[in-house]
Amino acid sequence: MIKKLFALLVVLFTIGMTAACGFSVKQGENSGTEEVGSSPQGDEENTEGAGNGSEGDGENTEEDRGQGIVAGEIEPSITKNESGQFVYTIKNQTEKEVTFEFTSSQRYDYAIKNASGETVFLYSSVAAFMQVMGTETLAQGEERSYTIELPPAQDFEGGNMLEVWLTPKGGKTAPVSIKLNTKS
Repeated sequence: MIKKLFALLVVLFTIGMTAACGFSVKQGENSGTEEVGSSPQGDEENTEGAGNGSEGDGENTEEDRGQGIVAGEIEPSITKNESGQFVYTIKNQTEKEVTFEFTSSQRYDYAIKNASGETVFLYSSVAAFMQVMGTETLAQGEERSYTIELPPAQDFEGGNMLEVWLTPKGGKTAPVSIKLNTKS
């Protein structure tokens, strides 16, 4: 009798967990967090030259950036560090805490594109991620950075543009691009 009860509990728990994986509270509805979507200006205004170390977003001046929350959205940027690696940074420029829900251990993805805009390398097509749900929360003005590990140049021959974005549940968020210096 106890074995049957235990088996029933295991089955019910499994069904409950499976159902819970597809269920989420919609952000922004009485949760104290703001719903995060893709910025329509992400690709054009946040593009900057490789290796210049500036955070040129095309909209805010250097004076504006030092004055707290300016744009009212998630602000993505890409910079190149002293080791020559690209660093993808997102900053919460909203007036609320923002929570991203993820369906795996993957937090970002990136593509290397050629001059025609065709993808010649996609990070997620060669990487493996743990299948665990997780969240990342950014308070007002808080930022999070991810170091991009580019493959050897021969793996993306002809590629001259790096595009990076977050991969939360609901799709591509906070995309940003940067030209690659292919003459290294």
